[in-house]
Amino acid sequence: MTRITDRNPATGRMQVAGVERLHQLVGGDPVTEDLILGYIGRRWGARNLFYLPPTVAAAVVERPVDFLRAVKEAQAPVLKL
Repeated sequence: MTRITDRNPATGRMQVAGVERLHQLVGGDPVTEDLILGYIGRRWGARNLFYLPPTVAAAVVERPVDFLRAVKEAQAPVLKL
């Protein structure tokens, strides 16, 4: 059984199904996605969700709200939502 954090051995990237699941959990409007991509790029050097470290991807799946809160606080601290 393939887990969400399994990597494609040929590319070293996350499997497409895993990235799609992450996108369902944290995706949405373009502004939010831009904040998320900027955050993972600065924090982990990942170009996109395919390159997110497996431990981080697992944590996002387990607690997506906490991940989105961390992104908001790091990327847009002036927003008081």
